[in-house]
Amino acid sequence: MIISHRYKFIFIKTHKTAGSSMESALAPLCGPEDIITPMESNRLTDIPKNYHANNVIGKVYAQSKLFRKCINRHSNFLGKWYYEHMPAVRVRQLIGEEIWNSYKKICFERNPWAKVVSYYNWKKNGQSRKMPSFEEYVMKKSHRLPMDARLYFDGVNCIVDEVFDYEGFEITFHHLCEKLGIPFTQSMPREKTGVKQEKLGGYQDYYNDETREQITRLFSREIELMGYKF
Repeated sequence: MIISHRYKFIFIKTHKTAGSSMESALAPLCGPEDIITPMESNRLTDIPKNYHANNVIGKVYAQSKLFRKCINRHSNFLGKWYYEHMPAVRVRQLIGEEIWNSYKKICFERNPWAKVVSYYNWKKNGQSRKMPSFEEYVMKKSHRLPMDARLYFDGVNCIVDEVFDYEGFEITFHHLCEKLGIPFTQSMPREKTGVKQEKLGGYQDYYNDETREQITRLFSREIELMGYKF
């Protein structure tokens, strides 16, 4: 997640939509007051900045995984705490209406049937986690699916200015940089690419009628907003 005061935009980070690549690309161009939240892979580097309160509690919470497990990240005890997949509602609450209303709010979304397959394989192979079958994961572990509408909806309405489709990400990203006045002209870095989909077959091959309808039901807001088809 990025809040750029230099370029006046807020990037809400969704799952499996090249958000980490976007963060890595923009981090060197952000200003000293901008907010960049950490990933586990870069938490100890100089890329994340200004995401926690500048006090002892905030610093310890940022450095200690155990501490983060014990205290809810929305606790008033922490002060302002910004994190990777942070809901837009919470971002608005912390930065205030004036900044929220004057900055460009953006995020990326992806065909949910493809997204769930990508997320499942990333968990299973990219993170080497013990996973149930794909069918069991979709039907019985639905609370673990990357239902990202909750990140950019307030429950009823989409509250970001634009939701871009993940397909054609790099072209969209360069156009977006041009629109925001960001001087980025390089090729995109690729973060957390995980398992190559072409080695796994098309995402449709993972589904039966029941799992397909489950995704249709659970991701109804994304499907309606973006017009996705199976």
